Amino acid sequence: MTSCSKVYDPQIDTTQKVLVVDGMVTNKNDAYHIFLTYAMPFNSSKKGTPVSGANVYVTDNLANSCKFNERTTGDYVSDSLQFTGQAGNTYRLHIVTTDGAVYESDPQKMFPEVIPDNVYAEFDNQEILDPSTGLKVNTHGADILVDISNHSDTLPRFRMTSNLVTQYYYYETLPIDIHTKYIFEFYCWQTINANTTINMTGGEYFLNSASIKKHPVCFLDDNFYVWAIIYDCLINLADTTGSALANGYQFYDIHHRILYLSTYTLNTETYLYYKSLDEQMQSEGKLFDPVASQLAGNIKCITDPEKKAIGFFEASSVSTSEYVVDFRDLESSQPTLVKEPYNLPPEPIGCRINRLGFRNIHHNIPSFWIF
Repeated sequence: MTSCSKVYDPQIDTTQKVLVVDGMVTNKNDAYHIFLTYAMPFNSSKKGTPVSGANVYVTDNLANSCKFNERTTGDYVSDSLQFTGQAGNTYRLHIVTTDGAVYESDPQKMFPEVIPDNVYAEFDNQEILDPSTGLKVNTHGADILVDISNHSDTLPRFRMTSNLVTQYYYYETLPIDIHTKYIFEFYCWQTINANTTINMTGGEYFLNSASIKKHPVCFLDDNFYVWAIIYDCLINLADTTGSALANGYQFYDIHHRILYLSTYTLNTETYLYYKSLDEQMQSEGKLFDPVASQLAGNIKCITDPEKKAIGFFEASSVSTSEYVVDFRDLESSQPTLVKEPYNLPPEPIGCRINRLGFRNIHHNIPSFWIF
């Protein structure tokens, strides 16, 4: 058998600079970030080039304006004391680059935040990646589920993110000199993204209700051990305090699992953007998979319509909550979730070392720690 082929040259224009925008404002009193880069040409192995020196600001429908200052190259940050998003307002992002090009986002309305009515867990089995081997294993654990009642005349659409903080604790007796030894406690934690995909509601509702029932947020295994960082204690001889230095990995007993849940209320345009993104990410090359295409963002160049821009500016309210997940103390034969005041760790991974019995016994214990 014989065959022939003809090379197709798509004539890709790699000379045009394409602005990439990634930014969001919420109703939380926080510093918001707008990230600007120029996309690299097709098949380039390099990362995008950060855009520096731009004039970036956000306006609302009440004629207010907030400037975003460049903190690091390509990262523009708002002042949390000057600007906080308000539900019901409509926001628009404005960007003026050093070459005089002016970009704008479509107006984005921020809907009120919604707090889940009920967050609970049910035992299940799921195939996950083993963190120590990288292999897929069938693991026993629990699905984290939420119920949300609808209080409006529109279908509720939410995006949910969840981070799991695993606490582990140990102590060591360390020599200071030939006559003196002290006990040091190690309060350690590590954070993982518990969502394996973009988690959204919006498509599965009862015909007579727009409320959400048993929406799966994430899956948590019920192992009693965690593959985590070993820390050495560097002792300060002046006051015999200790600081942590990472040194390898091993298995530790899990002290507590803390689930941090964020629920974003989406407007229609934001929902459709994430829906398209999720569909392309879930594509497996099957016959009826969605065709790969450039995502339709909401950024455009108003000084030159021929200039391309990609990315999305989002304005979504968010509610946050924190739960201790307990696989030992069951309720109705299911894991229990105990709600706690929302208190994020200072870093995703870390360790605080406390000398037992030194001054105040809790002088160096993390503020978010669950005993």
